[in-house]
Amino acid sequence: MHSSLILACFSVWFSQLFQPAALQLTPTNPLNLHISKNVTVPMSPLFGDGGLYGELLQNRAFQGVLPGTQAALNSYQPVNGAFLTVVDNTPGVSASLPNSLELSIPSTVVGGPVGFQNTGFWGIKIQQGWTYNASFYAKSSNFKGSLNVYLQSLSGAVYATKTISGISSSWKKFSLQLVPTASAPDINNAFTITVDGSSAKGSTINFGLLSLFPPTFNGRENGMRTDLAELLAALKPSFWRFPGGNNIEGLSFDTRWKWNETIGPIENRPGRVANWGYPNTDGLGLLEYLDWIEDLQAEPILAIWSGIATANYSDLTTWPIVPEADLQPYIDDAINEIEFITEDAKTNKNAALRAQLGREEPYALKYVEIGNEDQVVPDFYAAYRWQAFVSTLSAKFPNLTFIDTSLPTTALDPPYTSIDFHEYNSPDWFKFTGAFMFDNYPRNGTEFLVGEYAVTSTNDQNALGTFASGRFQFPTLEGSVAEAAFMTGMERNTDVVFAAAYAPTLEHLGANQWTPDLISFDAGTSFGSTSYYVQQLFSSNRGTHILATTPTQDNSTNPLYWVASHNNDTNLVFLKVANTGNDDLVVYLTFDFSVGPTATLSTLSQTDGSGIFNVSNTPDNPRNIIPVHSSTVVLHPTGFNATFSSQSVTVLTFRTTDKFS
Repeated sequence: MHSSLILACFSVWFSQLFQPAALQLTPTNPLNLHISKNVTVPMSPLFGDGGLYGELLQNRAFQGVLPGTQAALNSYQPVNGAFLTVVDNTPGVSASLPNSLELSIPSTVVGGPVGFQNTGFWGIKIQQGWTYNASFYAKSSNFKGSLNVYLQSLSGAVYATKTISGISSSWKKFSLQLVPTASAPDINNAFTITVDGSSAKGSTINFGLLSLFPPTFNGRENGMRTDLAELLAALKPSFWRFPGGNNIEGLSFDTRWKWNETIGPIENRPGRVANWGYPNTDGLGLLEYLDWIEDLQAEPILAIWSGIATANYSDLTTWPIVPEADLQPYIDDAINEIEFITEDAKTNKNAALRAQLGREEPYALKYVEIGNEDQVVPDFYAAYRWQAFVSTLSAKFPNLTFIDTSLPTTALDPPYTSIDFHEYNSPDWFKFTGAFMFDNYPRNGTEFLVGEYAVTSTNDQNALGTFASGRFQFPTLEGSVAEAAFMTGMERNTDVVFAAAYAPTLEHLGANQWTPDLISFDAGTSFGSTSYYVQQLFSSNRGTHILATTPTQDNSTNPLYWVASHNNDTNLVFLKVANTGNDDLVVYLTFDFSVGPTATLSTLSQTDGSGIFNVSNTPDNPRNIIPVHSSTVVLHPTGFNATFSSQSVTVLTFRTTDKFS
C-alpha cells in the first residue's frame, strides 16, 4: 500500500500528460482522434454461503451430511474432552432439518468448561464495537444447567460472553447478542458453547441450527456481509443475474435450485448439495436476492431451471434431461415463481404467500433467462425445452423478455430475441476478436446479455487449464486491460449488447474452486482485483448516448481501443481508452463541441516504471494496482495531445455546454 508514493509520482506524471497542442511537440505518428457530437446509439443502462451471505458459521444446520461420520462435523471441534457426533435418531429442529449435533459430556470429566467450537468459514472476524446476533436451538433430557456462549480465539482469549439458561427436553430457540470488548488480531477465532463439566457429567445435549451474524449491509436481517456488499455496490451494477449460473441446475433433478424451498423461516429451508460440491443452506434465498438487488438499485435477471442437471463434464451424455412429456410440472413451477415475485398479493395465491412472508408490494421483473449455458447440450433445448418454456411463459407473462442460453447459431422456435453469451479466454481473444465482434452484428432486433466473461489465461488453446499451462490465480493488469478493450466494443454497440458482467464475482481465499475472480476475500479481509477496478471505471462513468469518433476502430488501430459517450442528464462527455500495448501512445484529441476548461482523469496502470504487466492485486499486496484520479487538467480549446501509458485503462471526463441530439 503505497498510496502516498503513487499520488506523488502521479502528480508529476500527470502534469506532463496534457499540454496545449501549440506548446507540445507533435509526435512522429500520433493517432488523431476526433470526437463528434453526433449521437450514434442510446446506451443501455444495464451493464452464498461463506461469501456474500452474512452467516459466519459453517455447517450451521448439518445439511447435506451423513450423520455419524467425521465429515459431518466439518468446522466443529470438541472442547476439553467432550464427545461430538451428528445424529438423526432424535427429531430435528424441523422436518427440513432432521440432523443435530449431539454433545456428550463423559462421566470422567474432571471439571471446567466442556463443549464445542465452530471455527466458521476458515476463521471468524471479531471486531470491537460490532453487535453479533447469535442463535441456536438446544434440548436435553438430562441437563438443566446453564450454557456459556463465547466469541473467543482458538488460544482461549475471550472477546464476548453470555450465559443462557432455560434448556428443556424439547427444542427451544435461544437468541442473544455478543458485543466484543476488543478486536481479535486475526481470524483464528471461534463461536464456542460450553457447560460446567463437573455439574454436567454424563449429560447429553442436542444442538440445531446454530447461527452467528455480524452487522449486515443496510441492516437487513439474514442479510449480506457488509464489506463484500459494499465492494459490489461500489461497482454500481445495473443488473444482477440470479441465482446462477450452475447454481440453478443441480447435480440431479432433485438437487436443482427450488425457489419455494429458499423462502420463509430458515428452519424450514432444507438446503442441498449443489453443483460446486458443498452443501448450500439456501439461507440466501429468493427473497434475500430480490431485497439485495433492490438495495443495489439494480435490475433483476431471473434464471429459471430449464429441465437439465449437470453431471460429468467429460461425458455430456450422462447429463440428466427431463423428457418432453414430463416437462410441464417444471414449467408450472416457473409460473409459480414468477407470480410469487410479480403478481398482486390480493388476487394471486403465490403473491399472497409473498405477502405473508413480509413483502406486500410486487418486485419489478423484466428479464427471465431460460436455463444456463444450454449450448453444452443443445439438442434437447432446441428440440423442445426452449419452446415449451417460452411459449407457455410468454403467453402468461407477455411483458417479460426471455433470454436464450444456447449458441447464437442455434435455430430456435420461437426465435430468440435475447441471448446470454459467455466467454473465458486469453488476452489476445479479447483484444483481436472480442473487441470488434459486435461491430458488424446484424441489427435485426436481437440483443446480447454478455452474462459471463473474463481473461483467465495466457493460453489461447486452453484458457481453463492449470496454472502451469497459463491459468491466472488472480486477474493481471495485462488481462484486465484486454477486458477493457472488449468492454469498449460492447459499450460502442449497446444497441445489440444490453448488459454485461464479469464472472465469477467472489473467491474465498481459503477454498476457491475457480480462478481468477473479481473480488477475493477470507473471513477477515476483502479486496478488489485489477479487473474489479476496470469494471468500476466503466460503471462509474456512464453516458446516455454513444458519440461518433473518427477514425473507425478495427485491428489497424490496435493497440488503442476507445469509446466516447455523452450523458444528457449531467452534460458530461466520457472518453474511455484502453492501451493494450507495451509502449506509451500519444493521441491528438479534437472535438466539434466545446469542452473545458477542466477535465478529470482516472487511470489504472503500472506506475513503478518496471514494464512488467503480469502483475496482480494479491493478499500480500491488495492495492498494488489501483486507479489514480485527478481533476486538474487545463485544456486548450482547439485540441491537445494526450499520452496513454502502456497497458493502461483511462477515463477522461469533460464538461460541455453544448446540446447533443
